[in-house]
Amino acid sequence: MTTSTKESIIIVCAADNRYAMPLAVVIRSVLENVRSDRLCTFFIIDGGISQKNKNKILKVSDSKQCIITWLKPPDDILDNMKVSGHIKVATYYKILIPILLPDNYCKAIYLDSDLIVQGDLGKLWDINIENNYLLAVQDSGIPYVSSYYGLQNYKELGIPLDYKYFNAGVLVLNLEKMRKQSTSTQVIQYLEDNKQHIRWHDQDGLNAVLAGKWGELEPRWNQLPSIYNNSSWKDSPFSQEEFTNALKEPYIIHFASSSKPWNSTVYHPANDLFFHYLDMTPWVGWRWTIWRRIWRKIIQKIQFYKEKYQGYCGVQKAVRFKKNFSCG
Repeated sequence: MTTSTKESIIIVCAADNRYAMPLAVVIRSVLENVRSDRLCTFFIIDGGISQKNKNKILKVSDSKQCIITWLKPPDDILDNMKVSGHIKVATYYKILIPILLPDNYCKAIYLDSDLIVQGDLGKLWDINIENNYLLAVQDSGIPYVSSYYGLQNYKELGIPLDYKYFNAGVLVLNLEKMRKQSTSTQVIQYLEDNKQHIRWHDQDGLNAVLAGKWGELEPRWNQLPSIYNNSSWKDSPFSQEEFTNALKEPYIIHFASSSKPWNSTVYHPANDLFFHYLDMTPWVGWRWTIWRRIWRKIIQKIQFYKEKYQGYCGVQKAVRFKKNFSCG
């Protein structure tokens, strides 16, 4: 399929206020590497980004090459999703993309807010999605549904053990097909019905519902930190060429898990690249200092006790209601 250079690349991201800064880095990295004759239209699913941070993000995208539209998610649809610790409801927003985007959009690229783009995203946009529901990269740390950290219930679902498991941080979505088959509804239903089996949240849901129905992208389109755990390409699920390209010349570097440069002391080879793009945003000069680490620990403690207290109050309220109802 040949795509006109005048066609806009549709990109969807999702973030709450905690991810406003890294989201700005994503946008800047896209614009720095896409061809100058390509227009990028960003749809940002807003999980509670402050107006101050929205204004900063708009400054990042202040160019004739970029348009930003904010989308408000209907959180009630996701009321029954499994959340815990740092995993908030915003994690699941990508599931709603076929519903949230206007029907005239038949295709979109989804990008997590913890990555940087090093290649021309126009090349990803121009890949023929064919009859697949989506295109994605096989997860280098969880290569198959039957892997140790794969789908716990793949046997019960009747999914063959050699079916590949994809990482959901970078996706090319066939919106038209997903709408026709009500994929969003199916994934939400699966996540609600299988909470005891869910470990990787939205990613588990997408892999369970779309097992065997997705197409593969080159691994360089979603380089995961787990690739550095392989001593050679033979330890990975990829060919020698794929492995080398992903390791040495990745198009997208995904700071998945605990490797995030802005709030972790875990070393990642691309940390300097992240801050290179960060310094092209209104957050220029921001660094992860010892004082920020201490402050983050304090906030985490406060949040932990707040959630614990709210949970306790909820139980007490339920107990009082039950007593009153019983006496009524």
